[in-house]
Amino acid sequence: MSGSAISSGASVIGEVLAEREWEAQLEREVFATAEPAAIAEAVDGFCRSHLGAGAAHYEFFATSVGSVHGVGLSDGRRVVIKVHRADADGDHLVAVQRVQAHLGAAHFPCPRPVLGPTPLAHGLAVVETLLDEGTWADAHVPAVRGEMASTLARLIELCRPLGAPAGLGSIRDGARRLWLQPHDRRFDFAGTSHGAEWIDRLRDAANQQLDRLGPAQAVIGHSDFRAEHLRFADGRVSAVYDWDSLGVGPEPVVVGNAAHAFTADWSRRGWQLPTLTESFAFISDYEAARGTPFGREERQAAPAAMIAALSYSARCEHSDRLTRFGTQPPGPAPAAVPPGGFLAHLASRGAALLGVADQSPPIAAP
Repeated sequence: MSGSAISSGASVIGEVLAEREWEAQLEREVFATAEPAAIAEAVDGFCRSHLGAGAAHYEFFATSVGSVHGVGLSDGRRVVIKVHRADADGDHLVAVQRVQAHLGAAHFPCPRPVLGPTPLAHGLAVVETLLDEGTWADAHVPAVRGEMASTLARLIELCRPLGAPAGLGSIRDGARRLWLQPHDRRFDFAGTSHGAEWIDRLRDAANQQLDRLGPAQAVIGHSDFRAEHLRFADGRVSAVYDWDSLGVGPEPVVVGNAAHAFTADWSRRGWQLPTLTESFAFISDYEAARGTPFGREERQAAPAAMIAALSYSARCEHSDRLTRFGTQPPGPAPAAVPPGGFLAHLASRGAALLGVADQSPPIAAP
């Protein structure tokens, strides 16, 4: 990467880190620095060593669970490099790329694998093609919601011949582990347990209902299937991202999990979660695309999975409120929850959908 290219890459990285300062911890762990120019230089060195071409320019940068670098290489290829922490599950990342290759061969709109798990600085990187066809779409629009549900149904159907591949963990087991070690280290569940007891009770009630689900074939599903991770062209899904969110589980669990936040996009201001009516409409759209309605037990499991997922998201929001996004020690829990977010959605629907006593706090006025 030339000096000008490094400067350009540093500008792209620096702009994002300046807006999301609390997340620079990931870059410090992975690259041993949060200095944008040093990060861009490390990525360029990785490209030269493992992809046979340097990074000519940056197309985008994002940071959350992984440090994500969209790069145009000097040989004209466009790739995405996602750098995970060193303790990332390499077997899972390998299995994910195998599923991506399988789906790609069936012309499903997913990036194609380029390079499997490979060390980069102090992290573990995977590389895939940069797929940016299409634009964002508002999943509150019924036609967009239906296309999303149809795409999830197609993903699951195409992957049925793969069974439950080694390396892809259980979505339900993964969800349980997240309560012990959340997906982002800024969340402090132990330190913010005060005021969260009602959330934990709803989580337990949802899991108890899911535990009563009879034997069900495990399917491969995307556990973070929402508007932020999709693009649309001519009314069809043209790209699906965030493939390290793959896992296996009962079909209604995959669908209920998606229904809880399919409209969400953290990168956009003013995002809105789905209404309860929209969440159930997503499940119905999925059943229509699947061609077979869920059975009685499955119809009970999907809403329980929705509340289980909503409980985790609410716990994350609760932690952020008490720690100011992980930047300070936990403060006291407010008596009411804010309107519009995961906490309010869980408080307004969790107990009713599960048929348990309502012990949630009041929702503050807008």
